[in-house]
Amino acid sequence: MPIGMITNFLGAKAQNRASRKQAAAINKKNRVARRFTNKNQKRQFKFDKNSINIQRQNIEEEYAYQDAIAQDNYRYQMQIQALDYANQMRAFAKSKQQAAQQMDFNQFAYDYALMDTARWEQEQNVMLDFEEKSTMMEFRHRQLGEVMNQKAAQTTFNQTVAQGQIQQQAAYVEAMKNMGAAVARGASGVSAEKVAQTAIAEAGLRTSAIIEEVFGAKQTFGLSMFDINQKLEMANNQFYLDKAQLAASRVSLANQGKAMRNQAALSKYQGDLNAIASVMLEPLPPIPLPAPRELPRPTLQMPKRPKNLPKVVEVDAQYTDPWLAGLTGLASDISMAAGVYSAFK
Repeated sequence: MPIGMITNFLGAKAQNRASRKQAAAINKKNRVARRFTNKNQKRQFKFDKNSINIQRQNIEEEYAYQDAIAQDNYRYQMQIQALDYANQMRAFAKSKQQAAQQMDFNQFAYDYALMDTARWEQEQNVMLDFEEKSTMMEFRHRQLGEVMNQKAAQTTFNQTVAQGQIQQQAAYVEAMKNMGAAVARGASGVSAEKVAQTAIAEAGLRTSAIIEEVFGAKQTFGLSMFDINQKLEMANNQFYLDKAQLAASRVSLANQGKAMRNQAALSKYQGDLNAIASVMLEPLPPIPLPAPRELPRPTLQMPKRPKNLPKVVEVDAQYTDPWLAGLTGLASDISMAAGVYSAFK
């Protein structure tokens, strides 16, 4: 029996058995690996799904916390804004109140200034009235005094004239008595004439002295009357000057009172302007702050559900036909035998 044929036949059968064992082992391994991979994919899918849920929950809590902080900040800023606006309104109301009080005080000060001006004018008018009456009384006193001086001078002059007339008549009577005495003593002729001349001369001398005295008294009276008239004229002029000064004082007093009232009005007006200027501008309502919006939530993609791996494709064992291998060995043996035969031939 040919050795190559048998060897190849047995070798092919042994190789087929080994191939079947190897294929069976590979298929078993692939099936185990498929089961493990499918189970591992399911476990990983569950884990990824839980991770996404946990991540989504954490994101939601974090964003909710940020939204709550934004709402708290918004309410806090609105409260600060409202408090600041309320403080501004209180300051504005306080400035208005103080301005009103200042204007009331300005009105009170103005009224008091008018009253004080009126009191001062009244006092000055009373003083001027007293001064006017005093001036009138002084003028009347001086006038009456000069009139009395006139009457006194006139009386003195009249007394002097009357006294002169009496003395003149007494001198004439005395001369007549002397002449009568001479006649009574019996004087005649030249002696009587001399006595008469002497008496007449004495009477004339005394009359001349009396006339001179009366003339001097008349001159003195005239000078006195001139002086008195001058004094009366000066008193009259002084009286009218005093009246003019009093009238000018009254005009000046009226002007001064008017100026004081105008000054009080100007002071009140300036004080009112200052009070109005001290009023603050009315604060404008604050602009509303924009309300916070919720933060947009990110979209998380869920893991794709895994599919089972397709079934394992069975690995077919490599098969060698033993008979074909035997024939191949037989052909090899024949070829070898033919070569040997050819060599020995």
